[in-house]
Amino acid sequence: MSDLKRGVLGYRIDLENRDELRNSGYEPTVLLRACKDQLPKRNHIGKAFPLLKLLNQGNQGACQGHALALIFSICFYLMSGRVKNFSRAAAYYLSQKLDGISGDHGSTLSAGKKVAASGLCLEEDWPYPLRYDPLRPASATVDKFVYKLKTTKAFPKTEAGLQLMMEWLREGLPVQIGVFWNQSCDREVVTNYTWSNRDGGHSTVFWLFANENEVHNNNSWGLWNQDGIHSWTLAAVRQAFFCESNDFIGYAPDGIEVPDLDPITP
Repeated sequence: MSDLKRGVLGYRIDLENRDELRNSGYEPTVLLRACKDQLPKRNHIGKAFPLLKLLNQGNQGACQGHALALIFSICFYLMSGRVKNFSRAAAYYLSQKLDGISGDHGSTLSAGKKVAASGLCLEEDWPYPLRYDPLRPASATVDKFVYKLKTTKAFPKTEAGLQLMMEWLREGLPVQIGVFWNQSCDREVVTNYTWSNRDGGHSTVFWLFANENEVHNNNSWGLWNQDGIHSWTLAAVRQAFFCESNDFIGYAPDGIEVPDLDPITP
């Protein structure tokens, strides 16, 4: 990919396994139905939104890992009513290992799905370093990786698939996105972004609606937005969704453990 020579790294859209994304995992409709039946109805999800911010990835190409760690925090909250930060380093570096990537050169959503299924630890057990360092600290022992998530197949690129993703978000469930930043995602439809003739990939998280016409997007990339949270209009979501290079994956909290905690009821 020509972008690698120019240093545009992060979400490795050039290495993405689209067969893995679109053909493995649970059918979104099946998992959504299960979540509706199993998850406690939390009227205070909106109140937790400011507490679950995606942290800045700094100079590392760790957007996919940051997005995945936030998704774990969201799903843990949905199960327990409590806020915990999950290891951004583990989410990034373990994804890289599965991708076969050496050095600070990003990771893929398909590798992130495998990490989610095998388990993640808390931020305190594997803190995110200021500089690239994939070596696992002694505190991140095997028994710490007990938090696991189920994933969907990528939402199908049909009108029904888009509406299914909207229903997923309305239920309070997160969606990880992997997008190819080019002219298709310019300022006219995506706020606070301007194409600079340097294509590349980026991963962020959709979670909840900002209002009836906009979706919250959590972004770990630098100072794009001062608190990491901005919004996409539904027109922007639609345009990105139907771009063939982009993928949208729903995550659900089935399998995540809440040891020694009684869930907080609404």
